[in-house]
Amino acid sequence: MIPKGRYIAELGDGDKVKAVFMVAERRLLTARNGKPYAKLVLRDRTGDISGFIWEAAADQMAGIEPGDVVGVRGNAESYENRMQVRIEKIVRLSETEVDMADIIPTTKADREDLLARLDRLLDTIKDPSIKRLIDAVLAREGVKDAFCKAPAAKGVHHNYIGGLLEHTVNVLKAVDALYPIFMNYGLNRDFLIAGAFLHDLGKIYEYSYAKMIDITAPGRLLGHVYISSQIVDEEIAHMEGFPEELRLQLIHIILSHHGELEYGSPKVPMTREAMFLHMVDDLDAKLAGFASIIDATPENELFSAFSGIYNRYLYTKVYEAGAEEE
Repeated sequence: MIPKGRYIAELGDGDKVKAVFMVAERRLLTARNGKPYAKLVLRDRTGDISGFIWEAAADQMAGIEPGDVVGVRGNAESYENRMQVRIEKIVRLSETEVDMADIIPTTKADREDLLARLDRLLDTIKDPSIKRLIDAVLAREGVKDAFCKAPAAKGVHHNYIGGLLEHTVNVLKAVDALYPIFMNYGLNRDFLIAGAFLHDLGKIYEYSYAKMIDITAPGRLLGHVYISSQIVDEEIAHMEGFPEELRLQLIHIILSHHGELEYGSPKVPMTREAMFLHMVDDLDAKLAGFASIIDATPENELFSAFSGIYNRYLYTKVYEAGAEEE
């Protein structure tokens, strides 16, 4: 087994690099002087870093494609306050030669603990029809295993193995914590718990994630909002006596959880539960997105690069009581 070497998050300016990565992107380009060079995005479980090959770029990149595992020798250097790798040598490796757990970005949380928390919160549902529905969905072949592995997105938030499970449990925990505060508005807790679990279920089919996260054909053509609602409708169709009003409201929660039509929501929230779930879901996604951008910004930078997703710069400085006192 080839040792991983330094992780991307550990690299500092001037460090020698002899490590294993996955190629997330690769391009052969031409410099102003007419000389070919290669630009890559290298990835391991701690993040991404740009890499450049300036010598014999075409020869070195021959046969190397996105998704390949490679061994890299070179030097880490800071350019415009961002780390990159000047690659001297790159070779394609077999996945059997390395520990892929070192390469593929994965949730830092314990997935067994997350799954246990998920099960405990789902067990608090009291409505027998909703319980039957949740049990039926979880009994579908491959659903539970895929739910534990799938990412919640390709980029920005929870975009790693186990991200969907982590995000879903965060939303469930938020519902559980906030419901006692807002229950006086007539919220149905069972609707909220079921919606928190079901709203992103279709992401297990929207994304492929064996090595790199990508969007599947069903993901591009249909999207997880439709797929989630379709799964629920299919299971309800097999359940004798399932209340039509319950079906209507659960499907609405799924269809409206993005909140606005321009954000991919077929419907805007029209029930109390749908609005509540949308806001909690959006909160976890945005906080995770902010954290990922701020964490990737060099420590000496007060602001991140401009975020096209959030249409703003993010302030990175953390206030620590007493840190500025003499």
